[in-house]
Amino acid sequence: MKHQQLTIPLMLISLPGIFLWVLLPIYIKELGYTTFQYSITVSILSFTQIILKIVLGRVSDRHSRQRIFLCAFVCFTAAYFIYAAATTLFTVIAAIIVHGTAGILLTMALVGLISDSNQKLGQQMGAFDSKRQIGCLVGVGICYLVLSNSGLVQGWSVLFLICGTAALFGCVYMLKSPQVAHEENPTQMKEKTKLSIRQRKIWYYNICLSTLSAMSGIIFIPYMQKMYGANIELMTVVFLIPMLIFPFVSSKLGRVGDRYGYRRAILRSAAVCSVGAIGLAFSPSLVLFAIICTIMDLFSVIQSYALDGVFITGTPKSQIGDAYGKFSISNNLGGMAGAALGGYLFDTFGPNMPYIVFSVMMIIILPIGVYLIPSSKEQSGQERPV
Repeated sequence: MKHQQLTIPLMLISLPGIFLWVLLPIYIKELGYTTFQYSITVSILSFTQIILKIVLGRVSDRHSRQRIFLCAFVCFTAAYFIYAAATTLFTVIAAIIVHGTAGILLTMALVGLISDSNQKLGQQMGAFDSKRQIGCLVGVGICYLVLSNSGLVQGWSVLFLICGTAALFGCVYMLKSPQVAHEENPTQMKEKTKLSIRQRKIWYYNICLSTLSAMSGIIFIPYMQKMYGANIELMTVVFLIPMLIFPFVSSKLGRVGDRYGYRRAILRSAAVCSVGAIGLAFSPSLVLFAIICTIMDLFSVIQSYALDGVFITGTPKSQIGDAYGKFSISNNLGGMAGAALGGYLFDTFGPNMPYIVFSVMMIIILPIGVYLIPSSKEQSGQERPV
């Protein structure tokens, strides 16, 4: 597989990857809606993604990778044009759902494509992500140029007209380029995919990790505001370093689990993040906070690629999409539970508490991970689904 064939299309559809989720709550407020209504929008997205992953996983296994890629790019294009025209909460929700569908299709197609090529999943996913992150950086530049010359509401529409046009060019490029997937007649599934015992263990462990990650992630900006009195300009410092680093190191981060073993990468990353969370909870300055966040982000990405790799290993190619869709549902379930828990701890026990609980729980679930995550030797054995 030559991922260079997807470089330009991936960059073109990734322009809003960073600024969308920063501007979305502000834009919804500008339209006259409340923070609660925004939170309902996020909940709807999480719920619909769970359903879509079940449905789209099976669909992605019934069609060629090329066709799934094209569907994903069409959905990205449609979503961006809907965003551009969105002046009501209903329209914003519609755009978010189409956008979520596009992301699910793209991820499943990428995972399936890597599986078809028999190459290391972590390294190749990192290579694909690096292309998307470069597109995100370009999008941030476009966002700055547009919003510095117009108001938010008008600038929002212009931004997404640009993004929709870029995504449309990505669709055309895909149609004109050679086939990126050599599998044109995938095996048709006759039975519903059932996760093996090994995959279920990984699924349960990922729920734990996703819950803890969401618990700390949801308070990220409120914590900086409360503890350091940070404004938008100061918070940019925290985002800037990872934004500049990840496009160039993603494939190397994915290679860690492929080379040294997935379980080792997952557990060691969890240990580092546990120590880092204590650092965040008691960091005396925003600069130190930003440095620790960057280190934790690096290890979190290593952990994420390793989890994907250990789950996909040994999965039949004809079931990759369905199996991975079910696995990624654990991210949504953990995210929903963790967000609620993080907000509760922040408001009830103080801003430091979510990071402290994150650190303690990470240490507690480490020995559980030894049992639930198979070693490299265990992965080499074949196990029938039950």
